Amino acid sequence: MLICAALALLESLAIAAPGDWLSQPAVQQRLAEGQVVVEDVRASDSAAPQGLVHAAVRIAASPEDIWRVMTDCAQAPFYVPGLTHCRRIDIAPDGSWEDIEHEVKFSKLLPPIRYVFRAQYERPHRMDFHRISGDLKQQRGTWLLTATPDGAATVVEYEIYVDPGFWIPQSLVERMLRKDVPEVLSGLRARVAQEQRRSP
Repeated sequence: MLICAALALLESLAIAAPGDWLSQPAVQQRLAEGQVVVEDVRASDSAAPQGLVHAAVRIAASPEDIWRVMTDCAQAPFYVPGLTHCRRIDIAPDGSWEDIEHEVKFSKLLPPIRYVFRAQYERPHRMDFHRISGDLKQQRGTWLLTATPDGAATVVEYEIYVDPGFWIPQSLVERMLRKDVPEVLSGLRARVAQEQRRSP
């Protein structure tokens, strides 16, 4: 019952609308200074650990420029730690969603993890995704891209909930929450900047 209660709590937190925490002056200051801000981290050390994280970063680019990088499978391995394979396997006729396959190597001690998720698009401001098949029991999250009032940059929010559905060391869950997620956001910022330099 305790495990079920913990899971229910995490699920309710995972579907809560992100964004309110960004209005805090201290968070705004850290974003302006170029930091990746991790607002909330929760993990469970049950037989199948679950994890939830909210994070954000400010990128000196438009939402459209960032969106193009985020939705390009060829770009993903450059900013997603451990990602060895990204492939689009289906797409809506109107482009409103895609089914994407990922293969991730979290640790040398574990085999690669393969999963397929559906990404639902509100271009270029919101992406919601959820696991539809593969090794993970549950995975879902949201990307939000909000241009700053002066139009000089975009605040990118990222929220992800993961339940592997099998036992893995708690340290790997904590690494994903506390290390890999900030690396995704800082890596995305670097990749967007690199693409901007390539543009004429």
